Amino acid sequence: MLTVRDHQSGDLFDPWEHLGPQRRTLLEKSWAGVFRQYLLEHLPVAELTVTFCASFGRPTKDLYAVLGSLILQQLHDLTDAETVEAIALHRGWQYALDIRCESDAYICERTLRNYRRRVLDKGLQETLFRGLTDQLIKAFGIDTGRQRIDSTSIRSDMRTLTRLGIVVETISKFLRELARKHPDLHGWVDDETLRLYVKRTGDGCFALSKPSESKRRLPEAAQKLYELVELFRETAAADLASYQLLARVLREQCEVVIHTAGQGKVHVKEPIDVPCDAVHNPADPDSSYNAHHGHGYMAQIVETYSEDKATGSGGIGPPSPNLISHVAVNDMTKQDWHALEPALEDLTGRHISPESMLGDTHYGSEDNVRKAHEQGIALIAPASPPKGYKQGRLTLEQFELDEAGCIVRCPQGHAPVATSIAAKKHEVHFDPDLCGRCERRSRCPAYSTTRKMGKSRWQYTHERVQTRNRRLHEQTDRFKDRYRWRAGIEATMSQLKRQMRLARLRIRGMAAISYAVFLRALGLNIRRVEAFVQAN
Repeated sequence: MLTVRDHQSGDLFDPWEHLGPQRRTLLEKSWAGVFRQYLLEHLPVAELTVTFCASFGRPTKDLYAVLGSLILQQLHDLTDAETVEAIALHRGWQYALDIRCESDAYICERTLRNYRRRVLDKGLQETLFRGLTDQLIKAFGIDTGRQRIDSTSIRSDMRTLTRLGIVVETISKFLRELARKHPDLHGWVDDETLRLYVKRTGDGCFALSKPSESKRRLPEAAQKLYELVELFRETAAADLASYQLLARVLREQCEVVIHTAGQGKVHVKEPIDVPCDAVHNPADPDSSYNAHHGHGYMAQIVETYSEDKATGSGGIGPPSPNLISHVAVNDMTKQDWHALEPALEDLTGRHISPESMLGDTHYGSEDNVRKAHEQGIALIAPASPPKGYKQGRLTLEQFELDEAGCIVRCPQGHAPVATSIAAKKHEVHFDPDLCGRCERRSRCPAYSTTRKMGKSRWQYTHERVQTRNRRLHEQTDRFKDRYRWRAGIEATMSQLKRQMRLARLRIRGMAAISYAVFLRALGLNIRRVEAFVQAN
């Protein structure tokens, strides 16, 4: 049976009047007051009601209280046991959730886990973040015309394993699940394999292998990995998640050569041939690898910002809070420039699209600039440095061009002998005698690319001309004054990782990581609104 209490109608007698005016004011201006006044009645409980019968079965907990508890748990970074205690005993929690009945004041850990699983199965964390953030933006009149984007890495609760450790732990995980779900098939595994990979006792077990021995013992473990995959390929064990993981690790870490006799010989791949999205720990197969950030996940964050130092009538009052407007969790292998278009689509679909978007170099590709312009959004992001710039080579930015993009003069002041414009490229020719005597010829693209043919010719695309104009514009004071506001999002990343404890979570898997990131981003928005309310 459904239990959905009315949190909009007032009470005949105020249940909180015993607090006194001072404590009541503190409560109303805290995170509890912000949540109760602006968010509680907007929780999407209708998304959960479809999973319960309205007239049959044991009564549910108040769905508003349960959904609110899951949000506040992430806001305060509490365990399930600490959340149960907070709901039962903490006055701020009871005020925020508008708990009026004794039956609503206690939610056991199992109930929390069950409802969290329902939220994860339906993907409600995204609905919660978007719906409640939009409500805060509307309630406080946040200007969404200016926004900025950046990414940050997130690490789940897993340890870094060697390649030998990955293979051994994957085999161990499969054998343990096989024993639980298919004990008859588990009898096919010989005792020596169980001793080495599950019990890990006695001579030769992998737990006693020194790091210097890993390279020598890896082929041995890889061969056993292949044997187990082949042994259970045509059995019911092949449907186990751990078997799928077993086969995946074999594909990623090894190459199998089938001999004429039908037997396979396993060759371990070189480290450079292992893909970045390979399994790095069987406890968290969804994580991936990035050479810059390491193992884990990548979170894309968009937030509003204001250039005004004060708001309100006459410019008096604290500045409006900067709220996180978009969140996305991706693999480490997905580059930042791929994340801009989905972010703009999400913001546009929620009618909070910006007029300008700030981003770093990773978002500033010509394709992104064009797509943002098509949506009426000015993407303010530096172009990547030109090829050869760091090596001291001359680039198109140092040549003088006319309005059509044709080179008028080289850095030494020499005019070209001929120029032409095609559908895709510009072409310029210089006097080869002049170029041959130039002291900068070894660094000039016009001379170095064709010197073997006795010519000084250079071709460059129309897109390259547009990029040149962008790079020159980036040197102006106007661009620098607008772009300096991008640095403010670094403080948001620091708050998410330290205040909201996103640096290293106690959970694993893409679904659980996404759940925590979305709700903790919402929690940071609540904290920022709380600071704004207290400052007024």
